[in-house]
Amino acid sequence: MRRRATPIGWPRRNPRHYRFAVPNAVWEYKLKPVEFTIFSYLCYRRAPSALTPEVIAAGVHMTASTVKKYLEALVDKELVTAERSLALDVQCITSEKFFTLPNEVFLLNLSPSAFLVYAYLLLIEDRRTHTCHPSYNTISAATGVSKNTAMKSISTLLEMGLITVEPSSYFDKCGMKWKGNNLYTILPVRSAVDTFHQRQLHQLELDAERGRVLRQQAEYDRCHPKAALCAPGSAPAAPDPPQQCKLLCTS
Repeated sequence: MRRRATPIGWPRRNPRHYRFAVPNAVWEYKLKPVEFTIFSYLCYRRAPSALTPEVIAAGVHMTASTVKKYLEALVDKELVTAERSLALDVQCITSEKFFTLPNEVFLLNLSPSAFLVYAYLLLIEDRRTHTCHPSYNTISAATGVSKNTAMKSISTLLEMGLITVEPSSYFDKCGMKWKGNNLYTILPVRSAVDTFHQRQLHQLELDAERGRVLRQQAEYDRCHPKAALCAPGSAPAAPDPPQQCKLLCTS
């Protein structure tokens, strides 16, 4: 039997070293995007001791108060223990039916909605071709976000370089051509992380250049007061309203 070749851009690596498992059963709880992101981070860390809200907040790019709020919701749903660790039954589910997310996903500072939609695409992707083609309505129903939010999240994932989007079409029995669902291809996350870091570096360079220009302008203003810039023969300043009114009354 001919062995299927690994697609270009997907290196042969042990998934356990760069991906983490999330139980399929988590979708039954209809978690909000923030809850799902926090739960996924706990699946990623799987720390033997409890993680503080501050540590979780740094990992998911949120405030500690937001993390505390949604951790309580996860505790109420019995997905997380009061000690801020995964519940035992959830750990057992993970070993049976699960999908995986790349570890680097937390480096991209995705919004919770984009994170949730990205996770759903990974859940339903064809493992051989790394493609899927759900409709926006299907994505919305599965993730609990609105259709507009699903469309914005897809645009974010496309801009980040995490997916490609190809339009599709089909013909019905009468020969009429109709627009089909988009075809999504999941790209290797490493290229997206590299692009994200390059953008961050470019933004830092722009901010540094802007700061340098502002400092030069401030130094110039200090050495050349604005009063010295007023050349003789410039247009006289307009009189203030009371003086102008007085001139009109005397004319």
